[in-house]
Amino acid sequence: MQVKVDDVGLTVILLTAAEAGWGKGKVPQLMAQIVDIGGIDKNARARAYRLVRDAIVELPLTIWAQDKLNARRELLDELNRQVTALQAGMSNFPTPEELREDAWRLELDALYRAAGDTPARTPSRKR
Repeated sequence: MQVKVDDVGLTVILLTAAEAGWGKGKVPQLMAQIVDIGGIDKNARARAYRLVRDAIVELPLTIWAQDKLNARRELLDELNRQVTALQAGMSNFPTPEELREDAWRLELDALYRAAGDTPARTPSRKR
């Protein structure tokens, strides 16, 4: 994921979005100004949408004109929809790498117990 702007540029973009009252139709334009999400996996894209959504949520409501608060809600709703759509396509099942890591953890745990030592770590996930 390639971020296109620095902190100051991001601030200007977010304040412009608030001042202009960008709504749900502006999400692609907003994302295109901040980050290049082309060619990255769904997880990274969902993370980018979440970060932008969280940044907008953190903006004080007072910078949004009263008549543009509805646009703010629509913008946040659309960002949430994008995150949900991307996460819906993700598998809930562990990847082969995660399965291999769990097997290694169990094997190491068994070796430590056989040697009478306490395990270095307990398995991080229960499946």
